[in-house]
Amino acid sequence: MDEATFLNVLKMTVENHGCNIEDFDLENHIINLDGPDEAVHACALAIAKLVDG
Repeated sequence: MDEATFLNVLKMTVENHGCNIEDFDLENHIINLDGPDEAVHACALAIAKLVDG
């Protein structure tokens, strides 16, 4: 998956779980999320599944 596609899927995944991306650093694999604790937890799990394939 190219970087643009990954970013689109990431954005959609995060929004579907009720979070927002505050900032990110793909080179260092850092994504800072904002939202209620339960939503951030769900987002993090969904992102982990996305990355692990």
